[in-house]
Amino acid sequence: MKIRYQLCLAFLLFLFISQAQTRSCGTEEYMAEKMQDADFAHQWEADQANFKAYLQEYNTHRTNTQHRQSAINTIFIPVAVHYPQANESDRSCLEQLAQNQIDILNADYQATNTDANLWTNASSFYPGVVHGAAEFEFCIATQNHPSGLDNELTEGNPAVTIGYNFGGGNNVDSNWSGYFNIVVRNIGALGFSPLGGSVSQGYAVTMDDQAFGSGTGCSGSGIVPGAPYNLGRTTTHEVGHFLNLRHIWGNSGGCNDDDNIADTPVQSQPNYGCPSPGTQPGCVGGEYELSMNYMDYTNDACMYMYSQGQIDVQQAWVSFLQSQFNTNTINCGSTDPYFDIAAITEEAVFSCPDIGDDAVYEFNFSTYNGFNSLVDFSATGQPAGSTVSFSPASANADTTVTMTVSDIANTAQGSYTITVSATTSGFGNSVTQTITFDLSNNCTSIQCFTFSSEENLAIDIPDGIDANGTADSYGERILVPLALPEYASISSISVNVDVSHTYIQDLLIAVFHPDLTTYSILWGRDCDGEDGLDVTFADGVGAIVCADPTVGIYAPYQPLSIFNGMPTFVTADNVAENWTTNDWALYISDGYLEDTGVLNDWTIEICVEAALSSEEFDISANDIRVYPNPSSGVFNLEINSLNSSDVEISIYDLLGRVVFENNFKNSFNFNRTIDLSSEKSGVYLINVSIGNNQITRRVIID
Repeated sequence: MKIRYQLCLAFLLFLFISQAQTRSCGTEEYMAEKMQDADFAHQWEADQANFKAYLQEYNTHRTNTQHRQSAINTIFIPVAVHYPQANESDRSCLEQLAQNQIDILNADYQATNTDANLWTNASSFYPGVVHGAAEFEFCIATQNHPSGLDNELTEGNPAVTIGYNFGGGNNVDSNWSGYFNIVVRNIGALGFSPLGGSVSQGYAVTMDDQAFGSGTGCSGSGIVPGAPYNLGRTTTHEVGHFLNLRHIWGNSGGCNDDDNIADTPVQSQPNYGCPSPGTQPGCVGGEYELSMNYMDYTNDACMYMYSQGQIDVQQAWVSFLQSQFNTNTINCGSTDPYFDIAAITEEAVFSCPDIGDDAVYEFNFSTYNGFNSLVDFSATGQPAGSTVSFSPASANADTTVTMTVSDIANTAQGSYTITVSATTSGFGNSVTQTITFDLSNNCTSIQCFTFSSEENLAIDIPDGIDANGTADSYGERILVPLALPEYASISSISVNVDVSHTYIQDLLIAVFHPDLTTYSILWGRDCDGEDGLDVTFADGVGAIVCADPTVGIYAPYQPLSIFNGMPTFVTADNVAENWTTNDWALYISDGYLEDTGVLNDWTIEICVEAALSSEEFDISANDIRVYPNPSSGVFNLEINSLNSSDVEISIYDLLGRVVFENNFKNSFNFNRTIDLSSEKSGVYLINVSIGNNQITRRVIID
């Protein structure tokens, strides 16, 4: 395998040298060679498949109305630059050249490059194409360097190695896993990179020593940018490959190939030199090739933009890899004491049905270069009426901080962007770092309701069959139903059982969900020969204390939390014979001959997270009709109310995600058809608001 790789590189070197004055990129050839390795190919294809799904979710998240206004936290990318063929005596110059290239990358990606204004005139030829700007930043790492690789690589100084043979001359080095690696050496080509590179494995962008950075370079090490590739744009091009961009004409070229970016015109082949905007016809009539794009082959001075579609793909790839970056290495080149905060909780927290009255978030507080001033934490943007606390409330050393948003019950529903500020005056003036978190508050308070069987049921418990005390000893079971209303999601449950029996160790007692499959054993032949029990079973309390009779609040044999998050009902198609959609069951069986008893009664207390409601509302459940229900996803919502205010309709799935939102003018006998046929089968909650009045109904999609 290694021989084949070296032969391929030798061929590439010959090919590239012969094209020294014509831009070329070795990524396609490099990937063709790597894909011959079955392990690499399998992992790469799996990563690409995962990324495809991630990209769809990422774009949905960014455009969803719940998050459109949310600030995006900048992702800092820790970079290490390696000069395996350079001279240590040239370190100062090489470090400056590395920073010069990083500055170019950040300007190119964030659309702050000095020639970005050229797009103003060129854009008239490219309707629908937007000059993209990224929300990430490259920084040369200065902290926690790998040890034993370069004696001159010291803490606090930039991650620049000189004379270190990165990967043994290969393009991957596990010693530098977690970094965005750039290797600069004489390869006779302009550069190459893996397509969709792996940070966790230590892959690198490889640049020729004549196509890295700008300016005079470092002649003492033979690293001198050469025209027309002397403005650092070749590195921008190769970084695009690492961040999963293809050439703008696709792989093989021709109008039947494409780069899979929606907002770049279809282009059949690369452009060279410096064509004027709008002079190279595209594959589609009336379109022109985007020759100034970083993923074309034009000269450095004539490429100056990424489209927003290209930026979105690269930004998603950076986000996809974010957990692979060694974030504790970042300092962006500064040697001054400073601090930073970074979110651990990335996704929005839904108050319904995942949590109760508290939403919990975490973030890292990190200090650099001896920073030790006290930093205070605060928050804004939380729901009115809620409170925010931090643990710890302030810090001056590295730690994980927990932010708790409390008292969410009875706050207004909606989506909130909570901004956390970390502030210190330790620098002589106030310095603040901020991050943001999302709270989707679709439910309010947890409400508990009690449902009891008829008192004095006096249902006989059949005696056991023999005295062996085995599974074959159990007598006939009794299964006693108790109907509950239909709630979409259980927060917690407790069960009281009142039994008269002359030897309670004989008994096995369980409670069953209406699906008659999910159950919790409450009493697992506990205690001994005591007479009777009247016990409330609840999670999180003490173990059973036997008495004669046994009375109290005790933990069940198996946790009742197995029901948390489940609805209190099953759909009509899943109902057992002689059962109903909301019948819970108490199961009792006697496992020993002799001693008998009766079930006196039993009770379920169920707690659910309920939507805002008020006794003053002038709409009720009788005013709302959903039909057909269940449905295939297309159903009618009918409202009969004298309230003339506009009707706001929001529909959520059981994870609290909004699947439908709209406002309507109210009218007598309001009736609207709603189409959720594209959603998955399951239970959904419809929240109807008319003026200050709200009510929630459920709908089932088969």
